[in-house]
Amino acid sequence: MNIAIAPCCWGIYWPTGNTLGWTDYLDRIVAAGYRHTELGPYGYFSTDPEVLSRELDRRGLSAVAAAHVHTLADAATSAALAERTHQICSLLKSVGGTHFILMDESEFYPKDRMGVVDEDGWRAVVGSTLLSARIVREYGLQFSFHPHVGTCIEHEDQIERLLAETDPDLVGICLDTGHHAYWKADPKAFFLRHKARINSIHLKNVDGAFREKVLAENIHCDSAFEDGIMTDLDRGAVDIADFMRAVAASGYDGPLVVEQDLAPKHPEPPEAIAARNFTFVSSLVAERAGK
Repeated sequence: MNIAIAPCCWGIYWPTGNTLGWTDYLDRIVAAGYRHTELGPYGYFSTDPEVLSRELDRRGLSAVAAAHVHTLADAATSAALAERTHQICSLLKSVGGTHFILMDESEFYPKDRMGVVDEDGWRAVVGSTLLSARIVREYGLQFSFHPHVGTCIEHEDQIERLLAETDPDLVGICLDTGHHAYWKADPKAFFLRHKARINSIHLKNVDGAFREKVLAENIHCDSAFEDGIMTDLDRGAVDIADFMRAVAASGYDGPLVVEQDLAPKHPEPPEAIAARNFTFVSSLVAERAGK
């Protein structure tokens, strides 16, 4: 398995307004040990395929996937979703990437009703997902839906419903171990139940003690993320080593992307966190390869 990383590890969630430029990001992930990356929000990296390919190639890097966040419950934005899916897939295919990852936009929801939709909203989410997935297929790429805290698809019953209402040949799942475990769900058990539908993985971990406080005191997810509920891969409530053993035994061959959302209060810089996570995951992959 190839170990990739994503720009969110440096706090890059939007295409503009970032303090770290995209070529500097590439330099930093190489220094941390990575040779594979997600493209992050469309427009952060160059959208010129020749420029992007040249900068990746000269660093010995490859792009494995691209993630896009969209207001899926708003049916009025479906045309914008279709256009952006075409743009991302065209760029992704031109640089050799394989997976398009879609997630709902948590900022769409009122802060006191995060992820709350009526039946019409749910139908819009499913329709938007299928619309994007069909476009992704046109490019010969794989489509992954990413369940996400603060959206209408974050709990296991919501993910199960999405799986039941979408074509398995079109819609795969990007299993994010941290987002899945936020509500005390078991990412390994979910992986084993749905490994045929899981075609992308984001490795993330949750601070178990802080999670207890968040759930007991009903702390808003925005505050929980800002205060560092997502922690280093080897230090959280999810047994990443055990999860990786299950993944390796399954023959999984999709993207394996290290993600640790940047928490402002973390005592270390992103470079140190990224390097430590790479060393940890690399040791797990090497352990399985040696058996």
